Amino acid sequence: MTLFSQSSKLVKPNNEAPTDVEMTVSQALLDLEANSELSSALRGLYFVGAEEILIRDDKVAIVVHIPYPQQKIYHKIQARLVRELEKKLSGKHVIFLARRRILSKPTRHSRNLSKQKRPRSRTLTSVHSAILDDLVYPAEIIGQRRRIKLDGSQIIKIHLEKAAQINTETKLDTYTAVYKRLTGKDVVFEYRD
Repeated sequence: MTLFSQSSKLVKPNNEAPTDVEMTVSQALLDLEANSELSSALRGLYFVGAEEILIRDDKVAIVVHIPYPQQKIYHKIQARLVRELEKKLSGKHVIFLARRRILSKPTRHSRNLSKQKRPRSRTLTSVHSAILDDLVYPAEIIGQRRRIKLDGSQIIKIHLEKAAQINTETKLDTYTAVYKRLTGKDVVFEYRD
């Protein structure tokens, strides 16, 4: 059973209570739907969660989790929507991520009652890669390098297209901190031609 009211853009499962951040984002989306050029595009859209992630001592990012089936619709209006939400939320960086599920690797002793094979899109690697793609959207990832140090730690270098540098250059530290918080992996962003 999901909780959804006409006065909210938030849908949470099992009647969970919304947090302050989720209420703030919901109200900002409702305001945009009421009086902006995005009102027709926002009409049927909702989100399933939001959280604040500390970037530095003076910077906070808001990660808005959206349902995976609505991701393509959000991508059409994401550039304008992010710009408007950042104005309303006092300059905090806003990032939209699709809510994805990771299924554990089946073993002989696992209690997996379904006889279906685990889809590739539900593997840990696939979900982390998809989070990275969502994170830097509308920029595109054109390359990726993995550096493994002698102590076993890994650094992932992500190469973004040079054309997106104007729009994304100020958010690189936000992308790094959000990806580290969500996946636990260190990542460095660079621009390539």
